[in-house]
Amino acid sequence: MKKSLTLGVVLISSIILAACENKNSNVATNHSSSSSKVEKATSKKTDPSKRKWTYKNNIFDAGIETYKFTKTEIRDSATEGKKVLVMYCDITNNSKKEQDPSNIYMVVHAYQKTGTADKNLSVGMNAYDDNGNDPLQKYNDGLQDKLLAGKTTHAAIMFTLANDNDVTVTFQNPEFKTIGKKVISVKGLGASTSSSSSNASSASSQVAQASASRKSQPSTAQSSVAANSQKQNQVAASSNPNQSLTDFVNEYGMSPAAYKMQHDGMSEKEALDSTPRGMKSSGEIQRQNELDNQQ
Repeated sequence: MKKSLTLGVVLISSIILAACENKNSNVATNHSSSSSKVEKATSKKTDPSKRKWTYKNNIFDAGIETYKFTKTEIRDSATEGKKVLVMYCDITNNSKKEQDPSNIYMVVHAYQKTGTADKNLSVGMNAYDDNGNDPLQKYNDGLQDKLLAGKTTHAAIMFTLANDNDVTVTFQNPEFKTIGKKVISVKGLGASTSSSSSNASSASSQVAQASASRKSQPSTAQSSVAANSQKQNQVAASSNPNQSLTDFVNEYGMSPAAYKMQHDGMSEKEALDSTPRGMKSSGEIQRQNELDNQQ
């Protein structure tokens, strides 16, 4: 009898222990499953590439990169008689890899109404200062250089204006659907594109007068022709390894590509294609990429 009772107690205890172990195992499994779901949800939440693109309050959130626009102004263009709209921004790389901030030109566009159309403005390039330097070089570099993971840089995007009308800037998502717009008043920024034309005409008049004066002196004229010929040959090559872009601009008052268009009658694409990369500004490089994509 005692043996039967003892055997029964042992059997019942085994059943209870087995049930407890099974319950604990289920709890552990459920906890592990729940943790896995939380980790996956958190991963999706923090992955910038999964984030929805938005534009609001001057902030363009493009997932892996965020563009916060801080200031807008009008500056003289590198193209004579033109003005450029400059939009300054702080760009943050939200991903864990290097990114190319200049890709913004693929999804951000500017439009301005003319007498016949709503013109899609081309990428612009600001003029050099009197010393032949690019006053916005650091902002151009910020846009063109690879941005390290988690870092923020200062940059600027530019568009060549067609007139004084308002500019509508559109922001698109990865499917190239417009998700936001920003209207910028050119006149409100205190700039007039027509004034640049009159200034250019005045400058051209001064150049013409100086040229006429030189022609009145035979020996000087001959020297000028020879120098101009030599200058054109140098510009055509644009490959002097000892001369930088800044040196060239200091000497000729413009970039090699601009010189080729103005003096050699080349088209914009021909001039850019025939100029070495090291002799082009970041704006010219971006413009060349734009022209290549249009083909």
